Amino acid sequence: MKGEERREAILKAAIALFAEKGFRGTTTRELAAAAGVTEPVLYRHFRTKHDLYCAIIETKALQAAPVFSALREIAARGDDEAFIAALGELILCRYEEDPEMTRILLFSSLERHELSALFFDRVFRDFNAFLADYIRRRIQAGSFAEVAPEAAARSLIGMFAYHGLMRLLFPDKVSAPDREQIPSEMARVFLRGIRA
Repeated sequence: MKGEERREAILKAAIALFAEKGFRGTTTRELAAAAGVTEPVLYRHFRTKHDLYCAIIETKALQAAPVFSALREIAARGDDEAFIAALGELILCRYEEDPEMTRILLFSSLERHELSALFFDRVFRDFNAFLADYIRRRIQAGSFAEVAPEAAARSLIGMFAYHGLMRLLFPDKVSAPDREQIPSEMARVFLRGIRA
């Protein structure tokens, strides 16, 4: 295996283990075994578990960048319903396509690990600010009612995140018969409440 391939294999194994056992519950021995390498090889690529976790965060941030860019383009059009539906689709897909990352975030937050703050700073802070700015601009344009933009942004994210989280935690209990309609339906619900 080439160096970059080995590094990717280690990252993939680490994501699976951290999602299953948390940061504190995962040993470097387990990480090395899951990646099919020895501990010295693991340390050649990542000096510490902390470095490995940081690499996962960077990888996830890079993966989110193109999607975030596409969302910015939709926001620039000023079509609120299309923008919010696209935002909802993005959030729901993250829960559906990357459940391990959600589990890692839950573990690191519950463990009160410093790296959960790093993930927030690297990924969520800009996303929240972007959405609050969008709402602020729409208020200034007279399209949205006078609300606190940051609170409205968190509420909007929460609508979709709650649905995604419930489907992740309780897949047999929470049905989604019309999954394709959820983003546009929630967009309409949100807009009914915020439009001026």
